[in-house]
Amino acid sequence: MVSNDAAIMSRMAPEILAVELDREPFIPLRLHLTDERTLDISNPGLCFIARMGLYAFRARPHEALAEDVQVVSVSHIVSVETLSPAAPR
Repeated sequence: MVSNDAAIMSRMAPEILAVELDREPFIPLRLHLTDERTLDISNPGLCFIARMGLYAFRARPHEALAEDVQVVSVSHIVSVETLSPAAPR
């Protein structure tokens, strides 16, 4: 069992996410969550970071309106992985 102190130390800081989302050029990300799910981020403009949560909107390419949003507690993000950039179209 992990102590509360260890759990607090392993939380992802929102500032780390902000650095990755602001990277130029942007590199797609895969967020690994405590429940073993992953969340891929391919468009940083569709993400909003709050102190305690990440709001990741999903939209179809070239659409102005988001289809839905996933809200992930920052404390449940275990790690951030960079993915290969998509090939230009």
